[in-house]
Amino acid sequence: MLVTLGVCGTIPTSAQKPKPADARPVAVDPAIDNMAPYRKLATDTLEAFKAHDMPAAKQKARELEVAWDNKEKALKKKSPDLWGQIDKAMDDFIKPVQGKSPDPAKVQAAYDTFIAKLQLAVKSDTEPKL
Repeated sequence: MLVTLGVCGTIPTSAQKPKPADARPVAVDPAIDNMAPYRKLATDTLEAFKAHDMPAAKQKARELEVAWDNKEKALKKKSPDLWGQIDKAMDDFIKPVQGKSPDPAKVQAAYDTFIAKLQLAVKSDTEPKL
C-alpha cells in the first residue's frame, strides 16, 4: 500500500508505522525446536477459536493435550518442575476453549503464557518429536 503526498511524493505505509521489536517472531532452528509441534497445535487451536469454529478448536485442544501427554515423558523425567509448569499452562489454555462461552481475552492470555512456557523447554539435545 502506498500513500501519496502532494509535495513530498509517495511513502510506503510500512515506512509510516514501524513495528515494535517484540512483534517479530522468535527465530528458532527447527532442528532444535522440540516444542514446535505443540506450538503449532496451540496456534491452530487459537486460530480456530478466533474464527468461532468451536468444534475445530476443541478438537485441536484435545490433540494438543494427547500429544503432550504421550510425547513428553522424557522432559517430565528430566525436568519435572518445567514439565509441570508447561502442563499447567497448557491446561489453563485448553480448558476454557473446551468450555461453553470462553472469554477471548483470557484464552489469548493463557495461549501467550503457554507459548512462553514452551520456549523454556526448547533445547539443542534431541528429544522424541511428534
